[in-house]
Amino acid sequence: MLVDYESDSPMMQRTSRLVLNQNDERILANDYRENLPPVTEWIQRKARHVCSLAMVKKRLPVLSWAASYQLSYLLFDTIAGVTVALTAIPQSIAYGILSNMGPEYGIYSNVMGCIGYALLGSVKDVTMAPTSLTAILVQGIVIELGYGTALLTFLSALITITFGVLNLGILVRFISIPVVMGFQTAACLTIGSAQLRSLLGISSKGNGSDFVSSWSNVLTHLSEVRLADSLLGVGSIAFLLLFRLTKNADVCSTRSFFKYARLLSNAIVVVIGAALAFLLTTDIDHPVFHLTGPVKPGLPSFQLPPFSYTNENGTVYDFGEMVGVMRTTIITIPLVTTLEIVSVGKAFSRGKLIDATQEMIALGVSNLLVCFCSPVPVAASFTRSAINSSSGVRTPLGCAITATVLMLSLALLTDALYYIPKATLASVVITAMLFLVDYKEIGNIWRTKKLDMIPYLATALSCLFYELDYGILIGIAVHCAFLLYLVSSPRLSAEVCLASDICVLLVRIDQALAFSSAELLRDWILERIAEHGTHLDLVVIDGQNVHTLDMTVAKNIASIEGDLRARHISLMLWRFEEVVAFTLLRMNKELFFPLLRADNELEQAVSRWKHLHSPPPPSCLPTLTAAPSP
Repeated sequence: MLVDYESDSPMMQRTSRLVLNQNDERILANDYRENLPPVTEWIQRKARHVCSLAMVKKRLPVLSWAASYQLSYLLFDTIAGVTVALTAIPQSIAYGILSNMGPEYGIYSNVMGCIGYALLGSVKDVTMAPTSLTAILVQGIVIELGYGTALLTFLSALITITFGVLNLGILVRFISIPVVMGFQTAACLTIGSAQLRSLLGISSKGNGSDFVSSWSNVLTHLSEVRLADSLLGVGSIAFLLLFRLTKNADVCSTRSFFKYARLLSNAIVVVIGAALAFLLTTDIDHPVFHLTGPVKPGLPSFQLPPFSYTNENGTVYDFGEMVGVMRTTIITIPLVTTLEIVSVGKAFSRGKLIDATQEMIALGVSNLLVCFCSPVPVAASFTRSAINSSSGVRTPLGCAITATVLMLSLALLTDALYYIPKATLASVVITAMLFLVDYKEIGNIWRTKKLDMIPYLATALSCLFYELDYGILIGIAVHCAFLLYLVSSPRLSAEVCLASDICVLLVRIDQALAFSSAELLRDWILERIAEHGTHLDLVVIDGQNVHTLDMTVAKNIASIEGDLRARHISLMLWRFEEVVAFTLLRMNKELFFPLLRADNELEQAVSRWKHLHSPPPPSCLPTLTAAPSP
């Protein structure tokens, strides 16, 4: 064992300070073992926690809010539930059509999503519903698998629940804001473009509903544009924009009117459109506008999602072939919907911490309920959650009331839903898309760090001109490549100084070292040595900011020591933390033990290192500066 001789008296000898936060007992005992977590104790502790009453209440929030429910809350929850339902009816129909399923399937999904979240949701303002993103993600799959797409909703639900149970919500952290904004921008453009056909009354469906196909279909079928549908669609958009732009109306007498009219603007425009269609249509076989058509009345029939399917063309798909059609959408939907529910939950939590695990479980269970009656998955709807919040909702019972009103609409209003013009529904979707893009945030990306525009554009262009589900994965990969580059390129600095009459090259590292940066460190040090010629006696690597390193880095540090020894230069490892130093000692104790020092000052560290070693005579020039302070 090395000792520091701070005094000539043997009583003053003590263990050398080799590492930061040094445990002398472990050093003296040559105990460099890696401290692994006690797995058995961890499992027992987790098991006791999972089986506790507190955990049951945490995972079933309905037990908590129902037990403390007050009768005064009922009026607020009812108003909020009915208000959300009036907005949800036209939007759910629109997204059911957007997904290439019937309009009723959008309402089915909304009903089951609301029931699931009312039982398991932890944020009172959030409401579950089919959204434009979930509709567009399943759109192409529905064309091929039809109702068999319910299997996709089932598998996505299982993955989401698994993510929640295993606390894998951290995966969402790898989806950066530029990637999210790129995906959102492309999705809005794609969804809006897909609605142009209905807005203009064009009958041809084209080859697909992606961005390029939608515009190609519109431009090649301009001769099919119908004046009545176009006027109704554009007029509906103008009507909706009017109420959007009156958000800050200052006229006291009309403020309340505009507030509630804005909340119900979607319902109002749909009612006006349906009334016009009913009044102007004299021949149901030749209506003035393209209409939604028949909506299946009554509640949905419940059935297991199909694990094999025969589509309308008679093509038979087994389970493997169905999964092959779904491809990466199985992962994209859980990632996107998880990101949505966490974002919406944070937006309406009013500064309170939200339980991301619980929100993921609630989302997964909601989609698990949905898959038994509809192929259209649900997610947290920001628009409807905002309406829920502004309507004064007190508890998640508002979601249950929304589900009840939607079920009543299926039982009583299907005849009226028949007359809703597709142009009106298209205007509702297009207007929503105009305000879904966060233009201010895109500007912030440009102003804050222009390099972040690369993943933003990579995501947006990939989603627009390739596919949405692949596009977001490409964006994640591009930004993770940036992250990998940063991890692989630590900032290194070097300074030549004189300490205890020894010429020292002090190397500072600003971050942890990973295997991808190991060769960079070695090459960089050798380049600095080549620059300073033969004047150097000692290279000191300052590890104060190196909080972790791996075996590859340890191996390269050993190689650095060998390269320096061949040049008659010594190496010292200064101010490394104990956990990092022990990694080195486990690899080669005989090599690394004499190299470690952790004195507060470089002068002191070099002096004691010089005392314990026999360095060559100093060859530094007298013009060198004194050793810097750490």
